[in-house]
Amino acid sequence: MFPVQLTLLDVSARPPGEANAAAVQDALRGCAGPGDGLEHVRARAMPEGVGLVLYVRAPDRAAAERRAHALLDRALAAGPAGRFAPALPLPPRRPGADGALGTARAFC
Repeated sequence: MFPVQLTLLDVSARPPGEANAAAVQDALRGCAGPGDGLEHVRARAMPEGVGLVLYVRAPDRAAAERRAHALLDRALAAGPAGRFAPALPLPPRRPGADGALGTARAFC
């Protein structure tokens, strides 16, 4: 089982709150089928939208991420969760002066 972290941005004009997180969590559970490998979902309200961790049973991390994204696409296409959109990661940053690489997340 692999944890897959995702951030959803609220693209509506509604105020943030725990009800948003519950609606997304319910939509994910409602759309999940046996082939998705979903074991557990954690959803938390954030000022930008909803932070998620999907615990997905899969043979490897890449498969878990594919399953999580496919499930999320279906959940966002149906019902009240449709007011959210996935946040897109930025490409890796160039090495800094100390040679360290980093990543950043964009909130579009």
